[in-house]
Amino acid sequence: MIPIAREANAPVTPTAVPAEICDAIRAAHQIALVSHVTPDADALASLGAMWLALPELGKRPHLILPEGTVSRNLQYLVGYAGLRAAHSADVQDCDLIAALDTAKERRLNSAEHLVALTSIPIVNIDHHATNPRFGRWNWIVPQASSTSELVYALLRALGCQITPTIATLLYAGLHTDTQGFSLNNTTANALRVGYELAVAGAQIPEVCERLHRSRSRGEFELIGIIYRNTGVSPDGRLAWSTATYDEISAAGCTATDIDDQVEIPRAIEGVRVAILFTEGHRGKVRMNFRGEGGVSVLPLAQEFGGGGHHSSAGAILDGTIPEVTARVLPAATKFVAALKPEGTA
Repeated sequence: MIPIAREANAPVTPTAVPAEICDAIRAAHQIALVSHVTPDADALASLGAMWLALPELGKRPHLILPEGTVSRNLQYLVGYAGLRAAHSADVQDCDLIAALDTAKERRLNSAEHLVALTSIPIVNIDHHATNPRFGRWNWIVPQASSTSELVYALLRALGCQITPTIATLLYAGLHTDTQGFSLNNTTANALRVGYELAVAGAQIPEVCERLHRSRSRGEFELIGIIYRNTGVSPDGRLAWSTATYDEISAAGCTATDIDDQVEIPRAIEGVRVAILFTEGHRGKVRMNFRGEGGVSVLPLAQEFGGGGHHSSAGAILDGTIPEVTARVLPAATKFVAALKPEGTA
């Protein structure tokens, strides 16, 4: 029998919401909701849950979601929640901005709303370790699995009803940011929240089918490109892949369709660091960094002006794929060479 540590029997402590975060939302009348550029499932889930819940508190939410910024497979979440983007005139009347899941202020997906947003106070809710706390009120929890986990705690603290639709949205964000509860950010609290969302009516099979088993032919072709372009270092601890602007366009895809393809080089046995280089916009190369076995790739991403989480980070550099890989791969090779062998303290 495997011994169970005493701590394993301790109760799971729900995430505590700072009083000033609740107070800021309760004091506001019209709230602009915004997340990061190229929003992922966690960003859309957080936006959608807030957008649906705030009217229960007598608040009028305005969703900032510029056209063309959501990938095809995540449009499901937009439609499921019935989300409608606001007009610039609506945003000007807001007295609070809720910035969700956004690591840096310049990454806000604000487009034409940027001027209107500059004079409005921000409540900043996020789980990125590199968040510089750019809001007037900041609730940054790096150990949280997702911003969806935080939004769930916030809505509960505000006394909002967790409807089946809200539960489904938040489950989608929680599920994707933990890679189906398989990453090291899958805490006991994340599992507790997942359970409570299921009890609240989250449509789990539909979420998994729409997010994992509904690829377009173009997205399927892009996956093939990533497989074909994958490289591995001689020691097997660094893997990477690439997709140029022309390759992405030829597959019928755009920059919004690029994100989880980094899981392809990451899936190779023995890999400690995986990188995906993609030229979603000509002359701009986005790098997705992933760490395995407890490796933090955040320092590597920060070396190139990026940020994010310890095990999942990103950066963008000007240049072509050959130019950027020639610059980044030597640094990544040096970074991996300095890692301690697996199993050592």
